[in-house]
Amino acid sequence: MEKDSVINLGRMRLSGNQAIARGALEAGVRVTSAYPGAPISDLQGSFEQLAGNIPKKNSFTIKVSEALERVGYQLAAHWGTTTNEDNSMALALGAVICKADYKKREFLTEQEWDLVYGDTVFAQDEEKRIPVGSRVMCSFKHLGGNTAADALRVAVNVVPYTGGLGLASGDDRQGTSSQTMQDNKVLYGFHIRIPTLELHSPRTAHSTVKNCYRLFEELGVPFAVVMNYDLSYREVSVDPVMTLDMTANQRRKGFTRDPKHLVTIGPHIRPREKRYHSKLIPLFKTKIKENFEFLGNRITTFGDNPRVMLVVNGPFREDFEMVHNDSTLRERLNSKYGDVLVMETDIVFPQPDPLFEELVSKRGIEKIYVFEEGYGRVIYLQLLDLVNQNQLDAKVFDRSIPYEPRIYERFSYIDHIMNI
Repeated sequence: MEKDSVINLGRMRLSGNQAIARGALEAGVRVTSAYPGAPISDLQGSFEQLAGNIPKKNSFTIKVSEALERVGYQLAAHWGTTTNEDNSMALALGAVICKADYKKREFLTEQEWDLVYGDTVFAQDEEKRIPVGSRVMCSFKHLGGNTAADALRVAVNVVPYTGGLGLASGDDRQGTSSQTMQDNKVLYGFHIRIPTLELHSPRTAHSTVKNCYRLFEELGVPFAVVMNYDLSYREVSVDPVMTLDMTANQRRKGFTRDPKHLVTIGPHIRPREKRYHSKLIPLFKTKIKENFEFLGNRITTFGDNPRVMLVVNGPFREDFEMVHNDSTLRERLNSKYGDVLVMETDIVFPQPDPLFEELVSKRGIEKIYVFEEGYGRVIYLQLLDLVNQNQLDAKVFDRSIPYEPRIYERFSYIDHIMNI
């Protein structure tokens, strides 16, 4: 069997939901589960069509399904069999803890491998390989995160067995089709404390999702990607060439017994929870710094001697792309901030503290302006804590917006950045 299979779909339009489905397929995801609700339903709807559970109804699923059949891609989609979000999350959790195969280390050093896997049943592996099973994706809308919160906490408590699990959350922060407004970056980042990203464009979402599977599977932790209402449904024209990870998709099936880690009782959970916060989260921060560009982020300098940093996240980042191609906007940026260092990032939690410390100290950054969308100041509060804890000589300013404009109200985030 070939390790990779390349599919050229030709010119077509993809929504944010379809872009995430594309990324999951390229990562070799074999099991998907979900509970429907706007704006995320189309994501699992694509998987259901590709798995043959419901009729195919658009060019994306028709073209992709033909290619998946040719290469023998394995996909099991569970939608009608899950009665609520908690049940959907439990199904995904059960699938991802079945570790019956191994992959070579790609991101961890031997010492870091010992930190993650050293007290598990896999610790005797002389090659220090990564125990792996099926890659899994679970999705639901923002309110569904509350229903699934108990299973989500278990996903952290059984670390390091949940690497390979991706969560997709469709946020409806302005209540466009929901009875309640909510910002799930707070739930996944601050409460569940798993790596959380806010995707910024259907053009690049697939590569971010695919690379998140590669990195966080090895770190043994689930990850969450969040999309706002606009991104979930909005379509862009792209030329998708999909490269499927067939090795990941067709791993050996089975289950490895390890009662110490897979039986979630208090005496087992408490020391792992302490270890997770004191040792593993700092490791996540370090690996995010080391793989910052790999996860789809970038740092750009405008001018020779910047003293100001802009942290541009999510929808702000998508609009900020125009600055790179518009000299008038660059002049406005310089007039507003002077020389400036811009971090264009999808990372919400955890922030790469070592990277910020390096930038602030080496570049002499004096002011950090944080632009993020939503009710939770997840990035701002982390950077504020970082500056205070390390006594860095910089001030952090919150320049976020506390809502998500409805699709028909969408305004320019660039103007917000330039006019504060």
